[in-house]
This record gives sequence, C-alpha cells and structure tokens, in this order.
Amino acid sequence: MISAIAPAKINLAFFAGPKRPDGYHDVVSVYQALDLFEKVSVEPASEWVVEVVGARLKESARIPSDKTNLVVKAALALANHAGISKPQAMRFVIEKQVPPAAGVAGGSADAAASLIALNKAWTLDLSREELAVVGSKVGADVPFALLGGTALGVGTGAELSVLPAFPESHVLLVFSTPGLATADVFGEFDRLQPLGDLVDAATVRERYLSDPAAIIGSNSLESAAFSLRGDLPGIAETIPDYRAHLSGSGPTLYLLSDSRSQVENWARSFSELGLETLITKTSPAGAELET
Repeated sequence: MISAIAPAKINLAFFAGPKRPDGYHDVVSVYQALDLFEKVSVEPASEWVVEVVGARLKESARIPSDKTNLVVKAALALANHAGISKPQAMRFVIEKQVPPAAGVAGGSADAAASLIALNKAWTLDLSREELAVVGSKVGADVPFALLGGTALGVGTGAELSVLPAFPESHVLLVFSTPGLATADVFGEFDRLQPLGDLVDAATVRERYLSDPAAIIGSNSLESAAFSLRGDLPGIAETIPDYRAHLSGSGPTLYLLSDSRSQVENWARSFSELGLETLITKTSPAGAELET
C-alpha cells in the first residue's frame, strides 16, 4: 500500500462574511497546522472501499465508509482533473487521530493525504499546486492540509498565502459531543449575523505580523456554535484566567501555551469534567508521502 499523512489544523483567527448567492461565504482565516496527522493508505481494489481505524469518540459512527467519504470524492476529482474517465477503484485505509465534525479539518486532512497517495499510486506526477486546485473542489480546508504550516486563507478559505511561522506552542484540544456540522453552524451564523463579520485580509495579515498572539481566538462562528451547543461557553471558561478558543466551526476548543506542564495541568482539569483531550503542538509540516 502507498501511504500519506496530512495535518489537522486549528484556526488562530476566522472571520466570515454574509452568505453569497452561490451559498458559500467569503472568509479570512489564519490557519495553523498541528503535529497531529491523519494517515491514508491506498491500494487497487475491485470496488471503492473505505476502512476507518482508530477513530475517537462516539462521533466515529458519523464517518462514511462509502463513496460519500471525502477520500473517494478526492479520488474522483483527481481522476477528472487528470482526464481519467474510468479510474482504478481503490481501497482506502484511514487511520484517524481526530473525531469528525470537530472543526479541526480531520476529513480535509484525509482528502489531502489521499491526493498525495493517489498521485503516487496512479503515477500522475502532479505538482502540489495542481493538487491544491483539485483539493479546493473537495473542501475549502483541503488546500491548507496539503500546505501545512501557518497561512492566511481567503475566498472560501482555499486561496492561501504563507505567513511567517507561528511561535512553536503546545496545544491542548478539548473534544466534546455531539459534533457540529459546518453547514449547521454557518446556517446559525447567517441567522444571528446576516450581515456577516468579515475583516479585510490585509488588516488580518498586518495584525498577525505585528503580534501573532493578538489575533488568537477571533472567530466569527463562535456565537453560532455556542448557540447550537449551549454547554460550550461553560466548557470554554473551565480554566481560570485562560479562556479556551473555538477552532473553525467547532465544537473542538483549544488552548495554547509555551509550557508543556501547563497544558498537562489544563488537560487534567477538563478530564475531571469527563471531557476527552489531546495534547499536541503546532507544526510547520504539510501533507507528504510516508516512507
């Protein structure tokens, strides 16, 4: 089998405009990759098969194992881009590290890893830029999962420009159920803020360059996610003097620190509430073949 990995992410900042006529939203996002990788392995098969191992939490039941999974959608989009009318069916084995519908782009990382693996398996030799074009047709976060590091995303979030690396930090992820579907959160955002909450991309870039830490936690979708999950505001305030931030459309919350021991103490506090946590760190890496 040919295997590839791609990172999950957090949004250090996320701003969204009003709903566009095409149903999408213009966004400005500061993405940060995590040292937390989804792994996808591929091999030829008689039919499209998706197997998922290592999925976390009860939300794993929501991961599709048929052609609706993003890895198959990515494969079909890649075949179409490459002019392959009858692509070889493949078996995918996805080794999950993060739960679905969590706001950390686990599904997008799966799609990105599958593109890297299939590019090799099908001997397409496409550039990373071409794969990003394909990925943008699968999901707005897929191009970033290919790129990794720290980046500014505009448009639907798929148009990326590299930012100077965010200072290496330990990251605590706090998971909770039920998950939140991105479409549901944006729908609630449209109800609560029909005029949107978009900030100019140049302004966000300048804020980041001036003081990367100052932008942390700005998220247009927070009020919508908190409206749909009324328990989240309380969870976010668990640690005195350190408010946890929403990643993407949630419901995953995160905290950053330059101290591993501090993060471990925070994790114990959340665990005492019966919440699942994961300690990781920021990463400069993107998707790549696993050798």
